[in-house]
Amino acid sequence: MKTNLSKAVCFIVFLLLSAPSFAQRGELGTPEERATRMTARMKEKLNLSAEQETPVAAINLKYAKQNQVLIETGGRNLRTARQAQAVMKKKDEELKKILNADQYQQYQAIKEEMRAELKERRKQK
Repeated sequence: MKTNLSKAVCFIVFLLLSAPSFAQRGELGTPEERATRMTARMKEKLNLSAEQETPVAAINLKYAKQNQVLIETGGRNLRTARQAQAVMKKKDEELKKILNADQYQQYQAIKEEMRAELKERRKQK
C-alpha cells in the first residue's frame, strides 16, 4: 500500500515538475501550458511523428485538466494519490495506442527516471 501511495505521489510530482525550467518558482501554469510543455518534451524525447503529435497533445491536455482538479481540490492525502494514479493509468493506456513499442518503452523509462529523481530529492530534504 505504501508503494502505491509513493507511486501516486511521484506521479503528481512528475506532473508538477515535468518541465520546471519553463515555470516560475511555485507556479505550475495552466493545464494548457503544462500540456504544451509535456507535448514538446515528448516530441523531442520520443521523436513523435506529425501524425502522433496531435493526438498526444490532446491526451496531454485532457489529463492536465483532470490533474488540475486534483491539484486544486485534493490536497496531500491517500485518496488524491489514488485518484492521480488512476488518471495516470488511463493516460498511459491512451498513449500506448498512439506510441509505437519503442516510444512507449522510452516513455516508461522517462517516468521511472523522474520517480528516481524525486526520491533522491526527498532524501536530501
